[in-house]
Amino acid sequence: MKFSVAQQKEIIEAGSGRFIGYIIDAEICEKSGMIIGFVVSEPKKFYHILNGEETTRKIAIEDILTVGKDVILVKGSVLTQFHGQ
Repeated sequence: MKFSVAQQKEIIEAGSGRFIGYIIDAEICEKSGMIIGFVVSEPKKFYHILNGEETTRKIAIEDILTVGKDVILVKGSVLTQFHGQ
C-alpha cells in the first residue's frame, strides 16, 4: 500500500470506536529501514485553532489491528500523545 493511500484512511480506536485522526508522518527504523510507527494528527479543537497548537499521537506498527478499505483500527490503550510538531 502506498503511504499516500494510508494517509487518507481514518484512524479509529477499536475498543471505543473513537475517531483518532489521520496519518501525517511515518517513523522509520534507521538500521532496518522498516516503518516502526505512524504519527497521527488529532482533529482540531476550537481552542487549538486559536493557539495554533497541533496535537499528534504516535501509533506503533504492531498496535495496528487491521487496515480496511476506509479505516485503520488500532489498540486504544497504546497511543502516545505529543504536543506541537
